Amino acid sequence: MRRPAYWNIKARAALTLGFGLLLALTGLIVYALPGGFALEENIALDVLFKQRGQRAPPEQVMLVSIDKTAAEQLGMAEDGEVWPREYHARLIDRLSEAGASVIVFDMFFHRPRDGEETARLARSMRSAGNVVVFAKLEREVQSIPGGAYNLERVVPPLPVIHDAAAAAAPFALPKVPVKVNQFWTFQAAAGDVPTMPAVALALYAKQDQPRLFELLQERYPQHTARWQAVRADPDIKGRLAQLREFFRQHPALGQELLRALREQPGLVHEPGASPRLQALLALCLGPERRYLNFYGPPRSITTVPYHQVLDPEADLTRFKDKVVFVGFSEERQPEQKDSFYTVYSQSSGLDLSGVEIAATAFANLLAQESLRMPEMWDYLALIVFFGLALASLNMLPSARVFVAACVVMGAIYGLICLYAFARHGYWLPLFIPVLVQTPLALFLGLAWRHQQLKRERARIRQAFGYYLPESVVEELARDARRLAAPSERMYGVCMATDAAQYTRLAESLAPEELASYMNEYYACLFKPVREHGGIISDVVGDAMLAIWSARAPERRLRRQACMAALEALHAGADAGRLQTRLGLHAGEIMLGNIGALDHYEYRAVGDIVNTASRIEGLNKQLGTSLLVTGEVLADLDGFVSRELGMFRLAGKQQPLVIHELLGLEAHCGERERALCRHFSQGLHAYRRQECRAAMVEFQRALTVRPDDGPSRFFLQRCEQHARGDLPWPADGVIVVPKK
Repeated sequence: MRRPAYWNIKARAALTLGFGLLLALTGLIVYALPGGFALEENIALDVLFKQRGQRAPPEQVMLVSIDKTAAEQLGMAEDGEVWPREYHARLIDRLSEAGASVIVFDMFFHRPRDGEETARLARSMRSAGNVVVFAKLEREVQSIPGGAYNLERVVPPLPVIHDAAAAAAPFALPKVPVKVNQFWTFQAAAGDVPTMPAVALALYAKQDQPRLFELLQERYPQHTARWQAVRADPDIKGRLAQLREFFRQHPALGQELLRALREQPGLVHEPGASPRLQALLALCLGPERRYLNFYGPPRSITTVPYHQVLDPEADLTRFKDKVVFVGFSEERQPEQKDSFYTVYSQSSGLDLSGVEIAATAFANLLAQESLRMPEMWDYLALIVFFGLALASLNMLPSARVFVAACVVMGAIYGLICLYAFARHGYWLPLFIPVLVQTPLALFLGLAWRHQQLKRERARIRQAFGYYLPESVVEELARDARRLAAPSERMYGVCMATDAAQYTRLAESLAPEELASYMNEYYACLFKPVREHGGIISDVVGDAMLAIWSARAPERRLRRQACMAALEALHAGADAGRLQTRLGLHAGEIMLGNIGALDHYEYRAVGDIVNTASRIEGLNKQLGTSLLVTGEVLADLDGFVSRELGMFRLAGKQQPLVIHELLGLEAHCGERERALCRHFSQGLHAYRRQECRAAMVEFQRALTVRPDDGPSRFFLQRCEQHARGDLPWPADGVIVVPKK
């Protein structure tokens, strides 16, 4: 029982939904597996950074590098921490004179050294009032009943340095698992201590903080006591920590003020103050752990060698109003001392230094361009949605269209991810949708279609095997769409046959005897047709129609049809069966299911089929057995044939060049060649309307073969022309008035 169409659509939709849920579940499982999200960080994030390319960092940040070149110029060892602290003091003095806003030393001044040099450095720090120095984090494991926990404590530099600096802050980097992709703004395990980039930003915006507290008091007077307490804290780190704590308790107030600063520039009149305050508020409102938005490979941030800053002749005006990070940063891999593996680590082994990463983190905070990701539930929802969207493509009917659509969808989604990443620093999931779900969708979709195709082929074989040759069944099974279409335009060679004297035979035999006789007769015809790749399209009484078909014209088909016709002709004669007349023509046909209501037949229709039948009927008038058109014989070698002239068959408008196919060259002797030669000469004379010359050649042809029908046909026409009973054919075309 055939199911209704709506049932198939419903089943297909249910299958597609299950397919989509499987893709979505696979994506979620990969995400949840240990190391699943690390694939996004270590593969997809690398791709996004490298496709985006290098970008310019904010101009407010610069870097002073301690490297091998600077050490050689100063005559010092490569380790800047053992340099005389007098050099660092002079560096601070030079940068302060140049107008640097903040100076950040990514160096741990923890070793007691020459007292006067250390005191000199401390005086320079105190005089500058804007120096941030590095503080170390130490991890301790504390045992408690039932387990243990990690406790981090901040180890400050030497007391004299700590007291002289504006702040001392740590800068530890999380490695996932060995690659650095993130940084901390606050160290929660150490008591929410702000890190070096966060402190540098707070110090950079220090001059704008009074206006911030004024705005807070104007808008939220109910918290006046809290503002006054925070404002009175002399420690920049303590003030920053209290601000963050307040906004964590009242995030809506912080978001409202941040929006106001962005939408109303007039709230802050000092140049550059509004962006600094926005960055400070975003720091307090945002997460403590953020993804680094790298600007490019090492030295992407403007870098000046240490010794050039100490040069009295150097122009340091470019340091004005800049936040300057000082630390180890090499241009060459072998000299690297403080390096981290990142997305921009080079194949030569050159990594980003710690001070470059600290400067990058500060630049991200200042420009509010740290990488952002969707919330976890939004992230997971995107994976689910993409899986369902991919599955919906399985509804497409063609496998090629399905594959192309999957590839295009993956490419478009990848471009969207790249655009969001490059323009907005927004990191959408890329690895799972493009490199997990899309290939899986292609595999499952094609596997399902393969199974469907196998089932369709089995059904086709079963349904058509009863009345079609095996070769045709296999062809239909390979392209099941031919079942859905009523017919298909093909190139074909049609062979029409008819049995002479069939009517007399049918009258003389009983039905059982006639059926047996015709079965043996058709066996002689069917065998060569099938052996040469043809199919039996139709059998009615004593007539048969055979077809050789392909999607494009092929010489092979015409050769096979000619071979089958010759063998069928000879097989019938050898078996003593009825004389068979055959006609062959080639061209475009419509091949498929023909019929209506509850009855269909697989057959060929078209002018080619009708013409082949007319050509077969022309045998009666010409006294021949095997006629073919010029289209069939074009470019074929190995056959012996003779042209019989141009004929306009009954009911046709266009004339055709008709040939008699005599046999293979290997089987034809001098008698057949002489016949063809005399007939050809006679036909040429006939076309020139040279009646006497034509008759002479046709007579010679009859001498070679007394029963030659075409020679008798033209000889009779010549006699009629000579008597004036028949006009000469216009343009040499002989009109056949009846079938």
